[in-house]
Amino acid sequence: MFKPITGPVTGVVPVTAAGVLLLAGCTSTGASSSEPDTAISAGASHQATTVTVWTFNHLPNEVAAFKATLGRLHTKYPWLTVKFVPNKDDAAYAKAVAAGDPPDVFISSAPDNVAKFCYNGTVADVGPYLTSAKIDTAKTFPAATLAYTRYQGKQCALPLLTDAFALYYNKQMFKAAGITKPPTTLAELTADAKKLTVKNADGSIKTYGFVPRSDYDVNRYLFTGAHSGTEFYGKDGKTTFASDAKWQQLLKWDQDLIGYYGEANVQKFVGRYQPHADDAGNPLLTGAAAMEYDGEWHVGEIASEKKDFDYGVVPMPVLDNSSGTYGAGSTLGTVAYLSAGSQHKQEAFFALQQLTTDTTFLNTLADTVYNIPTTFAALKAWDKRDDPHWKPFVDVFENKNSTYKTLTPAGIEDMDTWRAFLLDYEQGKVSGAASGLAGVGKKIDDLNSESGQ
Repeated sequence: MFKPITGPVTGVVPVTAAGVLLLAGCTSTGASSSEPDTAISAGASHQATTVTVWTFNHLPNEVAAFKATLGRLHTKYPWLTVKFVPNKDDAAYAKAVAAGDPPDVFISSAPDNVAKFCYNGTVADVGPYLTSAKIDTAKTFPAATLAYTRYQGKQCALPLLTDAFALYYNKQMFKAAGITKPPTTLAELTADAKKLTVKNADGSIKTYGFVPRSDYDVNRYLFTGAHSGTEFYGKDGKTTFASDAKWQQLLKWDQDLIGYYGEANVQKFVGRYQPHADDAGNPLLTGAAAMEYDGEWHVGEIASEKKDFDYGVVPMPVLDNSSGTYGAGSTLGTVAYLSAGSQHKQEAFFALQQLTTDTTFLNTLADTVYNIPTTFAALKAWDKRDDPHWKPFVDVFENKNSTYKTLTPAGIEDMDTWRAFLLDYEQGKVSGAASGLAGVGKKIDDLNSESGQ
């Protein structure tokens, strides 16, 4: 998981690519250039060209990984130079587009604005370039990545690294509680969580079995459909909150487990540990929680912070009547855009192509930032794919049922609306699950309608 960005850093280096976090973007519209949408042949001679690549990455080790790869790329293709600008987010990109001065390529930390940028003409459809370059996306990228890089048949972005999410558990605590295998359903998770909960003499909670509240760490991804056999949006493009009873069942599970601990205790837990979700103060590492839902980057953090910690990783349990989907999960990742307003689209796509399909670069960057590479070739060559802690995430990523919710021109606003509702529900501010779900569903449908869907 990447940390929030700070001030910008710039430099001209030989070429670029990306990582993962959740950043909101602004709606932007930019004029498209008239460059041909055919790919440049790798073996052909070419006039010297400089393209600009922006990325959200900013940490020194990330920037170093980029520069090393860009150096190799420039050596291989001396005609191509990239002005590399780290530390840019979706809002900065949208502002540059609106001002008529976009970077040629922009790498975003998350895919939530893919449909928005595609719908309003901010980014180009790279499909024709892929066809010209004879790149078969279905044979190059796992299906989970294509779900969050396409909109209405257009390939609006290309995937770089990705995140998958799973259940971490403390093996010693499981053994002490007499639990012989990790849970596969949410009912089993609740039963295990109660067995694993330890109270102090004064009745306060020393160890929580599992805290589900949606605003803790990455728990929001428990509520996008992958773990409850539901679709966020139906085939008609409308939300399914009012029509699919599984949403009520998922909320009841959430409410019941929060109720077991007490809302005030859960609030204290979130307040205390949210700032330490990704450091040595993480509750799984300190013994304050026996189980935790988290992304694959946490494996790297544990190796850095507490390398002798005895833990396991398994797919997140699913709603009981959705057990056929156990093994799947939420998957989303870094995306790389080709700006519609780029004056060097062919050259920019050439750089984009190298960065998103180069096995050495993808695996080096994945190791640097504790993410998962995003091509079949890179996954096959990756030295961590069979590691007992990393393999469950690779398996989730490659599971045919793993996906992210459908993206819409509303961008991240639909998810923000959903998250606000979930927290209100968990804090007792929603009078009834059914009516609340219907209300938030309509609110999101209206939001999408206003955005052009």
